[in-house]
Amino acid sequence: MITDVLWSHEVRPDADRVVVVLTGELDVTGADGLRDLLRAQVRAHATVEVDAAGVTFIDSSAVGSLITGYRAAGERGGRLVVANPSPVVRRVLSVTGVLDALTL
Repeated sequence: MITDVLWSHEVRPDADRVVVVLTGELDVTGADGLRDLLRAQVRAHATVEVDAAGVTFIDSSAVGSLITGYRAAGERGGRLVVANPSPVVRRVLSVTGVLDALTL
């Protein structure tokens, strides 16, 4: 079983929102951590922007974590958006049918 998390994040408060900068590979090994990170940010901020420019791989479990964060934000009257998706992220979000909902 592979347990190494291959991604990292940085949280940057920015005026009326928070920017969560993601880098690396978002896959099943880090999906729970990503989900927990996004839920925490959604609880603390009305607008959460996920900067995905540095993401080099994303799988369906990580997409599920983004969707969970998006829904949690909506339930609180806030929003979560994916900004600057890398080409890989843009393609996977497009193929899965959530690109328009999650991006600016």
